[in-house]
Amino acid sequence: MTKKKHKPIRKTFLIFGSPRIEEAEIHEVVDTLRSGWLSTGPKVARFEDMFRKYMGTRYAMALHSCTAGLHLAMVVSGLGHGDEIITTPMTFAATANVITHIGARPVFVDIDRHTMNIDPNLIEKSITKRTRAIIPVHFAGRPCDMDAIMSIAKKHRLLVITDAAHAIETVYKGQRVGNIGDMAVFSFYVTKNVCTGEGGMVTTNNKDWAEKVQMYGLHGMSKGAWHRYSDKGFKHYQVVLKVLSTIRWSFLVTNII
Repeated sequence: MTKKKHKPIRKTFLIFGSPRIEEAEIHEVVDTLRSGWLSTGPKVARFEDMFRKYMGTRYAMALHSCTAGLHLAMVVSGLGHGDEIITTPMTFAATANVITHIGARPVFVDIDRHTMNIDPNLIEKSITKRTRAIIPVHFAGRPCDMDAIMSIAKKHRLLVITDAAHAIETVYKGQRVGNIGDMAVFSFYVTKNVCTGEGGMVTTNNKDWAEKVQMYGLHGMSKGAWHRYSDKGFKHYQVVLKVLSTIRWSFLVTNII
């Protein structure tokens, strides 16, 4: 019996992340360079406003990465040393890493094999007196069962911070996932649907958290460069929060949604 020869699936290498950079994006970079605003400035503010409206939230804060967003979301909501945070093992390392960065303990709950998302039926079994939050991950853009997760969170008074790195365009029962839960965090890394090279965004409807995320992202300063110089006359800033090892997002390409 002769063995069948298997043809290769494709002749060329499939690149994992290859965003389409065309003239519109190149123009935006050149325009940014000529504007003199190479860090957080008017285009970042514009992008935040566009993203906030797209998600339907009151606030959207741009940061250096999704990892920074997850970190700050936990910090501003009061999570910290000794807390347990439930999440899924089916994710990138950053989801669990940021939990350990704040001194908390990640508690992994298995996935539903069909959705590849965290299984709500298993979450409640993992809740202890130390559990403070749930971080569901919308894997590959598939929305988690947020009704079930929010119901469990409400019952046990837990925070819900969604890792929506894959889910910029994801809709759950008619609602964008950036407007479900206490906070949602997005990625604009080179492999994502919207790419800025590096970058992340936190969305929320909580004014206090939004202001703190923005200030922590600016080394604890009350006003960034754009807010100090955009209006007539220089405005002083105060360092009002303890500085964290997370930096404000700076990028060049913005006009891409």
